Amino acid sequence: MRKLFIFDFDGTLVNTFEDSLIAYNKALEKHNLPIFQYENIEDVNFNDFISQMGSDEKVLETYEKIYKNSLNIHTKPYPGISELLSKLNDSDCEIAICSNRIQDLLRSLTSKFFPNIDFKFVIGHILGGPFKPDPSVLGKILDNVSYDKKDIIYVGDRLTDIRTAKNSGIDVAIVTWGQGEKEDYNNDYVLKVINSPDDLLDL
Repeated sequence: MRKLFIFDFDGTLVNTFEDSLIAYNKALEKHNLPIFQYENIEDVNFNDFISQMGSDEKVLETYEKIYKNSLNIHTKPYPGISELLSKLNDSDCEIAICSNRIQDLLRSLTSKFFPNIDFKFVIGHILGGPFKPDPSVLGKILDNVSYDKKDIIYVGDRLTDIRTAKNSGIDVAIVTWGQGEKEDYNNDYVLKVINSPDDLLDL
């Protein structure tokens, strides 16, 4: 088993998509901007949504505040994730999170959903700073551990996560329950496609 598992958050550990759309449109309205149009959550192009969301940091900051103070009734860990993290915690490996979600909210959500899990690092986005796949984001973890890169794996759900791992020279596993697309699962750099959380225990 790998010695360090680094997880993406949204779409990998926790399903935040629907509540994120709701909060983002409220943020756009506060800034007098056109809302992100959609009829059904299933029809939303996630890549378009994320690209638009990250394009204006003032709106992003407002979104994070709205999301943090909302009930977020749709936000919850994916099935089997809490059990997986507990198993990893009980093993000899360490676990961490590296996400593009603003750091304060990321840490709040991590504490809410995984209060009994010991994460070595929880690294999120700092306003004004780089986003993944910039290697400096993951570098906040990699530069502070002594493991060989072959003993580390990054776990995500999208092309951004593949590029994040590749830019940092570590392996990547891609889960199929998030917002990834078929071509992401077929990417040559992906070490393994994960259909069930427990599949990660074989890495």
